[in-house]
This record gives sequence, C-alpha cells and structure tokens, in this order.
Amino acid sequence: MRIAIIGTGWVTTAHLEALLALKVEVVGVAGRNSSRLAELVATCGARAYSDYRAMVTTEKPDAVYLTLPPHLHGEVEEFLASHVKAVLIEKPLANTLEPAERALAAFTRAGTLVSVGYQNRYRLGVQRARAHFATSADKPVLVNGWWVGDMPGPPWWRSKQQSGGQFVEQCTHVVDLARYIVGEMTTVQAFGTSAFRSEPNATVEDAITVNTRFANGALGTFQTGCFGQPGSPAQPGVGLVIASRSAVVRLSGWGFEASLQTAERFETFPAEAEIFQVQARAFLEAIRSGDRSLLACDYADGLESLKVGLAANRSMEQDGLPVNLA
Repeated sequence: MRIAIIGTGWVTTAHLEALLALKVEVVGVAGRNSSRLAELVATCGARAYSDYRAMVTTEKPDAVYLTLPPHLHGEVEEFLASHVKAVLIEKPLANTLEPAERALAAFTRAGTLVSVGYQNRYRLGVQRARAHFATSADKPVLVNGWWVGDMPGPPWWRSKQQSGGQFVEQCTHVVDLARYIVGEMTTVQAFGTSAFRSEPNATVEDAITVNTRFANGALGTFQTGCFGQPGSPAQPGVGLVIASRSAVVRLSGWGFEASLQTAERFETFPAEAEIFQVQARAFLEAIRSGDRSLLACDYADGLESLKVGLAANRSMEQDGLPVNLA
C-alpha cells in the first residue's frame, strides 16, 4: 500500500514512525517547511513536494495522511475527496465549522473512507470503559476532564484565530473520549480568562472552564489551560474521570492510562506505547477490507467533537451564555 503525507509538524513524525514500523511504503511528503520536509523524507526515502496537488497526482497514493494545523483545512479535503479513496485526518478537523462541513459533504459524495486522528479511542482501557457503560444499567452521572500545561511552541497554536484555542486544539482529545464513553452532549457553557497572560504574543486564553450537559442527563466539567511555566510541578496535566452510581473510570496522562473500579473489581490498563501503530493498523485494514466499522472515528463523528469546542468558543464570546449544540 502506498501512503502519502501532507504536513510536517510533530504529529507527522509520530504517524511516519508508525507507518515505517508496519513496513508501509511512504511515497511522498508535502509541506511548506523545507527544512522539516528534508528531515522527514530522509527518514523514509519518500519524495518531497512543496505542492500537495502535484504529489497526489504524481504518486497516486492509496491513502493520504493529512496533518495540517486547524486553519489550513477545507480546500485540501475537497481535493483529496476527488483523488484518493482513503484519508486519515488529524484532529481538530478545522478551526471553524464551515470548512469541516464542506469537507464532510465532499467525502460523503465521493464515498471516501476517512479516519479521524482521535487515536485514544483505540486504547484498551477506553474500550473497556465504553463497554462497561454500554452493557450495564449503571450509567454515568458526572464527568470531569482536564488538559492543563504550559504554552506549546508553534506560532499558529498560540493564535486563537488559527488554532481555535486550547479547548478546540488540545482538550478535544478529552472531550472526544467523554463523548465516546458517555454519549453526545446537548448544551455547552464556557468561561475563559486572559488575566494572567505570560506570553505577550499569544491570543489563546490562559484558562477555560466548560460545563456540559449530556443527552442522557449526565453533567460534565472540563478545565483547560496553558498558563504554567515550563516544567512547573503545579501543572495538573491530562485526565478524565467518569463516575456513575456504582463505578468510576479514571484516565490519566497523555497515554490515558486507565482504571475501572466497582464494588466487585478493580481493573487497570497501562497506556499503549505504540498507539499510533494501533490506529494505523485499523486504518490500513479498513482500506484493504472495506470494513469501515474498524475505524474508531469517522469524519462525521469527529465533526461532533469539533462542534463541542466551537460551541465553547461561542459561549465565551457571549460571556458564558449556554449554547445548544442542536
């Protein structure tokens, strides 16, 4: 199978290493950062392109990995829908709703197989937690998630106009897992603060709190922030806790190491070190077999997680007024 990649950021390296470990042929990498592009193609023997259109039409790959920042989405997806049969797209799908909805329409018309890069859905602990609540009368009541650390380095990330902000770009992993395990959210209310800004050139909020209501009646609270000094021990990190009347699920750290505790048992699930390989295997097998059920998150599903983040941004703009996701 011939794979091409559009984008040269950190996550591209993670995907490329996973593909190479699985002995997949990477035929081309396209990007605007010439030095990073040279580094990436040197590791895999692929050809470098400054124009993704030229790469796709020349190499004719079986599938494309799309790892662009949020503000660069839209036209790329519409082009890919017309030229390749399968695409894996990193989250978030965009920084506004309109380009994502255009992309969904294009992929739907073309019948493109699309996987969204919410790789943590494939983790065993996440799957076990989802199965517990899906097969039990015991349903989640309270959800608490957080992603709090220091300010990431890329200039586009620090611009809310480009990244969409931390709740849209980073904490979306936590939000997506809450949706995946608990179910859809119906209402979002958010407050943000920039009163403690330590990065004068950044326009993302220092911290955000988000309250949500789920369709099944559960309530959720999410906290996100990028105000910490690098290496500060005060940073809470990443986590998600889901509590029902008789069970509690805890997911912690970037690897979402998991535990499930009930009165009868206590199970733990270590973080999978090679989760990008797990995601890649599912994507490649779905292409080979045509079985889309192998994908943990398709484009329409990933779009719902983006909507939660954008609703939080809208609520902040309206001084905390609740936003109905419907």
